[in-house]
Amino acid sequence: MTPFADRSHAAIRTLTILMAVILSKPVWAVGLLRVHPENPRYFTDRSERAIYLAGHQSFVDLQDNSFNKEFTRDRRRKLDWDEYLDFLSEHRFNYLRNWVIWSTGSGSAAPINNAIASPMPYQRVEGKGKARDGGNRFDLYQFDEQFFQRMRSRCENLLERGIYVSIMLFEVYGFLEGEAGGQPRQTLWDGNVFNRANNVNGIDTDENGDGKGIEFFYTDDEQVLSLQRAYVRKVIDTVNHLDNVFYEIANELHAPDWQYRMTDFIKDYERGKPKQHLVLMSPGGRTRTGQWQQMPRDVLLASPADCFAVAGSWNSGRYRRKDPPANNTGKPGIVDMDHVSAGSNDIGFVWSAFTRGYHFNLYDKPFESPDSEGMEWQRVRRNISQTVVCAEQMDLANAAPRGDLASTGFCLAKPGEQYVVYQPDDRPFEVSGLKTGDPYHFEWYDTRRCCVGENGDVTCTGASHWFAPSGKDMVLFLKRSGRQFREASTWKGPTIFWRSGCILQRSSSNSTGRL
Repeated sequence: MTPFADRSHAAIRTLTILMAVILSKPVWAVGLLRVHPENPRYFTDRSERAIYLAGHQSFVDLQDNSFNKEFTRDRRRKLDWDEYLDFLSEHRFNYLRNWVIWSTGSGSAAPINNAIASPMPYQRVEGKGKARDGGNRFDLYQFDEQFFQRMRSRCENLLERGIYVSIMLFEVYGFLEGEAGGQPRQTLWDGNVFNRANNVNGIDTDENGDGKGIEFFYTDDEQVLSLQRAYVRKVIDTVNHLDNVFYEIANELHAPDWQYRMTDFIKDYERGKPKQHLVLMSPGGRTRTGQWQQMPRDVLLASPADCFAVAGSWNSGRYRRKDPPANNTGKPGIVDMDHVSAGSNDIGFVWSAFTRGYHFNLYDKPFESPDSEGMEWQRVRRNISQTVVCAEQMDLANAAPRGDLASTGFCLAKPGEQYVVYQPDDRPFEVSGLKTGDPYHFEWYDTRRCCVGENGDVTCTGASHWFAPSGKDMVLFLKRSGRQFREASTWKGPTIFWRSGCILQRSSSNSTGRL
């Protein structure tokens, strides 16, 4: 091979890599997140554009081997962070729900499982005895800088990829009796840093001796409350310089009064900081006894938090039935599958949420149960990707869920201009609110095959038009072309509204009914 050929091949390889990186990056740079002032279903930043968030949770994005899990996706012992960043970019996720656990595992069973969660927020100290997991005990007055340095650097890496991250400040299951194993029986509470067996400070939040320490969230003990606030201040100090973070108070906790106070504390503390970030409140949850009591929707929405995640049981279970009410709450809402139907990869949840004005988070089960990985999980991730691309192409600031404009009931629209319609079944449906005599371009997205199907142009002679999908779970994008609309004969190739690896060429119209 000649030197010129060597240089040519090297140049081609370099260009290929560069294009892959460029195409994997989100279209928009990341700015400090706030609620959109005109369309509070969505977020915005200094650009004033409306921002839709969609992504997943992997459980091990900050701590390795959490919840007694020896392996993560692809049966890796630990998450390969650089590879994971590429995974997020490839799927065009612009949101990561961070997860933090306060237990190293089920006590003495954790090392047997080869799954001691680390790093933890607190430092282990020598010469003060052993914790139940066999390591040195923790000092609750000494932070482990490795934990916070990892948090900072990983959030910075996500910022470079254009990905927002909600930092989970507290979680409940490390304070409960889950993941029991070993002889004698050990639970996550047995590995919790606030169990006196694991810290050098003699602090224990199991106030009633029932084998659970969830009183951590309900206590009046000023020493524990002070430690909570110190931890939150440390997190804020660690990431306050970043635009792509916001804070989730706790995962699946009831304790509305405590969550309200913690939200106020965050906002008060950040007032004296360069940046002020949003606060997310998730539905609970676990009570003082560890039992489940669903937090009422109105209680959560009335909180001082800026945005919320939904509960599957709200509105008589409509969220679990993939029929959520339109988000007209005045706050951004997230359909977080962790609280709706954990472990489900049903694509209907993705599109019903999107067309009803919600953001979306996937409980990505293969990251905690590697053997569950398969085509269905790949498919749902691709569909999440499509909603992100779809949102970027829409005038989202002026869009709203308008089930009345499509007979399927699932429609996100800027009336007369842009429509995204989801059809769960294969029946023809009517789209209304169109402008008589104006041309529209349509594209079908096949959610099962993850590719664009037929696309073309229609001119409406009335205010409505009928469309016939080629199968179940199809999504229609309809956009008014305006006076600059190109005639069919001048069309040169597929549009780039949908992102897909199997874009099909334009074919004959698939629309039916009156024009």
